[in-house]
Amino acid sequence: MAILLIASAAIASAKEVLPFVENDYAKAVARARSKDLPIFVDAWAPW
Repeated sequence: MAILLIASAAIASAKEVLPFVENDYAKAVARARSKDLPIFVDAWAPW
């Protein structure tokens, strides 16, 4: 039970640290510029 609570807390804090912006590049750029942060782009291909 304690492990589950720790894992839940870690997941919740990770969402706060890395807020993903999906399918809106302009919004991601604006957010990064306002906070002076780099942009992380996650991409993949099925081939």
